[in-house]
Amino acid sequence: MRFTILGAGAIGGITGAHLIGSGHEVTWVDPVTEHLDAIREHGLTVEGASNVVARPARAIAPGELQPPLGTVLCAVKTLHTRTALAPVAPILGRDEAVLSMQNGLAYYDVMEAVGRERTLVACFNFGGHYKGPGRVVHGTTGGFHIGEIDGRLTPRVAALRDALSAVQECEASTNVLGCLWSKMAMASVFFATALVDADVKDILARERYHALMADLVAETVAASRAMGVQVYELHGFDPASVSRDDRSPEAVRRALDAIAGSFNPLQQRTGIWIDLAVRKRKTEAESQLGRLVQEASAHGVAMPLNRAVLDLILEMEAGRRTFAWENLDEVERRGRAVSGGRG
Repeated sequence: MRFTILGAGAIGGITGAHLIGSGHEVTWVDPVTEHLDAIREHGLTVEGASNVVARPARAIAPGELQPPLGTVLCAVKTLHTRTALAPVAPILGRDEAVLSMQNGLAYYDVMEAVGRERTLVACFNFGGHYKGPGRVVHGTTGGFHIGEIDGRLTPRVAALRDALSAVQECEASTNVLGCLWSKMAMASVFFATALVDADVKDILARERYHALMADLVAETVAASRAMGVQVYELHGFDPASVSRDDRSPEAVRRALDAIAGSFNPLQQRTGIWIDLAVRKRKTEAESQLGRLVQEASAHGVAMPLNRAVLDLILEMEAGRRTFAWENLDEVERRGRAVSGGRG
């Protein structure tokens, strides 16, 4: 099969390298000149959970895109989705499609760019990080599901499942959105942990904040239900078990333990925290949490706690707030203020 992969970072790099190893034709598209030059000269080196050096058919800048594209894998950060798809949409063939290999609700941006009928969705738990020009680290393995937005098991999904099984076991799903929303419920917790200068597992171990973390999940589950999406247990994490109408301390502990256990062992803190503390750049909070809050509101679901986490992260991006445990207290305070105002 022919693949065009937008983004040669961790996800795009790991996926493309394994597709190339199985004989598929891969073009990587990336805006970073140094990264492209290294790939052209030496190939892309993947190390860690898998070790391979892959040489693509082409490694090009976005402005060099030409049809046919084959299946497009969108593997850029969610805040770059629209920019990455801008040169793709005008030349994407009628029978070609874009598979969103991203977190959050990025598939909304894909649908807006190329149409619902040419949008596919992936939900996965493998990951890694960009190490430098021509190098990515394959940090973790995990579930890998792809599917149509409406849940149909189509021939194109079956073909993609077979091809992407080169990366790791891949399943064609009738509820890929349920998987993605279960991950989004987990992400609501991860975004909150980025407000504190501490490891994820240590934050989630603090019983003082268990109710807050469970309430963040509950808001996301309520939004998914309003949108007709059924979440389900994902790698031991059952988001529905901590919804406000069906919760016990034991269920909360199990859910938070599962979230902590799912975290990349090579990184003790989230990419959001790293963006704030180390890279000093804009995070994916607005493109993920912001979109979540927006879509929930459109379906009549208020998300005061997730909204508060988003606002605090935006304040940190602007340099108006620093890491502190008290930030979690502020999320609770703002959430209560909004809920009280409504009640």
